[in-house]
Amino acid sequence: MISRTWDRSQIGRRSEYSIERLLAFRDYYERTSILRAFMVCALTPIPALLVALSIDCIPLKVPSDGWRANYAAWVRLFVMMAAISLVMIEQIRDVIVRGTISNAGAVKVALGTASCYVAVSTGVAAAWRFPIPFGLVLMVWPYVIIFSSWTVLVIGPRLLLQSSLLRQQIKAQLLTVATQGVVAVAYPLFSAVFNRLSDAPDQQALFVMVLPTLKFVLKQMIARVSTHLHERVGSLIVFTVDVFNVIYVSVCMQTAQSVLTTILLMASDVFHIL
Repeated sequence: MISRTWDRSQIGRRSEYSIERLLAFRDYYERTSILRAFMVCALTPIPALLVALSIDCIPLKVPSDGWRANYAAWVRLFVMMAAISLVMIEQIRDVIVRGTISNAGAVKVALGTASCYVAVSTGVAAAWRFPIPFGLVLMVWPYVIIFSSWTVLVIGPRLLLQSSLLRQQIKAQLLTVATQGVVAVAYPLFSAVFNRLSDAPDQQALFVMVLPTLKFVLKQMIARVSTHLHERVGSLIVFTVDVFNVIYVSVCMQTAQSVLTTILLMASDVFHIL
C-alpha cells in the first residue's frame, strides 16, 4: 500500500504523451536536421535573456527619493510584467481553441495587464510606502485578477457564454495561473522566515525540513489543477516549482548559519529524486 501511494504521488508518472504529440515528435525527427534542433535548443533562451538584460540596463535612483522620482522603477516593472504576461497568455493560447486569441489580442492582454498592474502598484506605494515591502509577493493576487480580467475581455464574454468547451478551457487555465501564483508567494515567504532565523542556527536547521514538504505540496497542487494539460504537466512543474526551489535553495545556502543547515538544504532535494 505504501509503495502504491508513493507511486501515485510521483508527478513524472502523471505526464502522458498523447498520440498526436508522439506523431508530431516522429514528424519532427524525420524532417528536422541535427543542426536545426541544436540551434532551437541553443537560441530559445536568448529572448528571455535579452529582456532580463534590458530591464537591468534601466538605471534606478535611490529609493529614499520616493516613488515619484523613481519613475525608472515603474518602467522596469512595466517591461517585466508585460513580458511575464505575454508568456502566460502564450501558455493559455497553446491549449485552448485555436484562433480564440490572436497575436494582437495577446499583445493587448500583456500591455493591458502590465499597465493596470503598474497603476495599482503605484497607488499602493503612494498610499503606503516605497518600495513596497515584499512587493512582488503582496501583488501576486492583484496580478492574477488583472491578468484574468484582461484575458476574458480580449476573448469576449459573449464568446465564452456561447462555447462551453472554451469556457471550461479558460477556467482550467486561469486556475493553473492562480496556482502558479501560490508558488510565487510560498518560496519568498520561506526565504524570509529562513533569514529571520539567522540568529538561531538550530531553529534555522530545523526549519529546513519544511522545504521538501513545501516542494511536494506545491507539485501536487499544480499537478492536480493541470491534469488537462496531459504531456505538458511535467514541463509546467519543472519551470515553476523546480526552478523556484533551486533558486531559493541557493539563496538560503548563502545565508545558512551552520554546516548542518547547508547539508540539510542539499539533502532536501535528494528526497524528491528517490
